[in-house]
Amino acid sequence: MSAGAFAGSLFGASAADRAMERVPPVPPPDAVRVLAAALPPHLFLGTSSWAYPGWRGIVYGARAPAAALASDGLAAYAAWPLHRTVGLDRAFYATPSGAEYRALAALVPDGFRFVVKAEQRLTRPDTDAAGSTLGSTTALRAGGRESPDFLDARFLAERVLAPAAEGLGERLGPVVLQFPNLDLSARGRLGGTDGFLVRLAALLRVAAHAAPGAAAPTFVVEVRDRALFRGDAVRRYAQCLGESGAVHGYLQHPTVPSITEQRDALAGAGLDPAAVRAVVVRWMLRSGTTYEAASDEFEPFARMRAPDDPVRAEVAAMLALASPARPGFAVINNKAEGSAVRSVESLASAIAARLPG
Repeated sequence: MSAGAFAGSLFGASAADRAMERVPPVPPPDAVRVLAAALPPHLFLGTSSWAYPGWRGIVYGARAPAAALASDGLAAYAAWPLHRTVGLDRAFYATPSGAEYRALAALVPDGFRFVVKAEQRLTRPDTDAAGSTLGSTTALRAGGRESPDFLDARFLAERVLAPAAEGLGERLGPVVLQFPNLDLSARGRLGGTDGFLVRLAALLRVAAHAAPGAAAPTFVVEVRDRALFRGDAVRRYAQCLGESGAVHGYLQHPTVPSITEQRDALAGAGLDPAAVRAVVVRWMLRSGTTYEAASDEFEPFARMRAPDDPVRAEVAAMLALASPARPGFAVINNKAEGSAVRSVESLASAIAARLPG
């Protein structure tokens, strides 16, 4: 089945059909169809969410109701030929139920994959007085209360994976463990870099057996500490990933070195980039800015405002080396260049130019 063909009724009664009646898709130009056909099926490009009114006239019909985009816009988003994945950032704040995941899966075609963020209670080590892990990580750290769910294998299995596997089934793609900037000082509560990596390795060792039923998804570790890309720390980090089968999440964000520097540091530490299970890139934010500043500058996210050619070249070079055995995923935020939809198109063109033939 093609990327734009949906399972379900042939008579327009599927969940995706009904959603597209409320939020109609824009027929893609021939150039977009040709570009999508040029990309191999093991490449999954998409955006970090889909409910943006500024995409009306690009992905959604010009009169698509803004209030319906969050609930019904995913079907039209997934009908755009270049969109083969999407980031489920909402799962970071609270895990959807199995039924909620099933409703999302019904809106996308065969071959589509969701990049799911693990709920932040798994990856944030501190809580406030009420037990919440949301809010400023600096403020939470100052409170001195440790989260009981931090790097907890049972929480991963029962809270994160069980509903995702039940609801998404074959449409479940990589599961991202997004860590904040951590206190990795030797006197910190995590026991420094060594203490954190020992606990992370213990979680990842059991993660492969935590998914119910089907084979375990690819686990993606996304860190925001520059110290983990230097010296002994990067060697221990690379060993942790290599022994568990988890992959490093390549992140374009001001808090970490460039994607090329991340790749080179891990390769120099002994992690063979050709031996990993998948290549996963999240292109979130250009250097030297913040999400708030980029949002103010780029809204309504309808056009490319700040093309970042060096990052695009980095990402394209990595994804062009993906294979059926090592699929490639790229999720792009509107704050990266001004419009994630346009960024996907530009990245697809850059990848296609690198493919043989």
